[in-house]
Order: sequence, then structure tokens, then C-alpha cells
Amino acid sequence: MSDAFAILILVIGVAGFFFIFRALRVHDPRRDEDAARAFYDEHGHWPDQSPEEAEAERRELARVYRP
Repeated sequence: MSDAFAILILVIGVAGFFFIFRALRVHDPRRDEDAARAFYDEHGHWPDQSPEEAEAERRELARVYRP
């Protein structure tokens, strides 16, 4: 009986490990960040910004950080 319990615990542990490993691979936050950076490189603004908002932010930063 204790052997069956040990095997059951082992199976549950292995299944839990694979579930956690798969969840971490699928929901990698760096993947979203890399996609946002690629969008910025291509379009010149972040995905959640309009081009007008990005231009206003650039003007404000240029005003503040003038040498």
C-alpha cells in the first residue's frame, strides 16, 4: 500500500512540475516586452501610445533635457 502511495505522490509531483514549467514558458513576460520593443523600433512609439502622444512626449523631454 505504501508503494502505491509513493508512486501516486511521484506522479502528482512530476505532473505538477511539467504544468509549472509549461505555464512559465507560455506566459513569459519578456516575450511581450520584446514584442513592444520591436514595435517601437519599427514605428517610433510604444504600442499603447498614439503617434501624437509620442511626439508630445518627445517635445516635453527635449524641453526638459536641453543642454
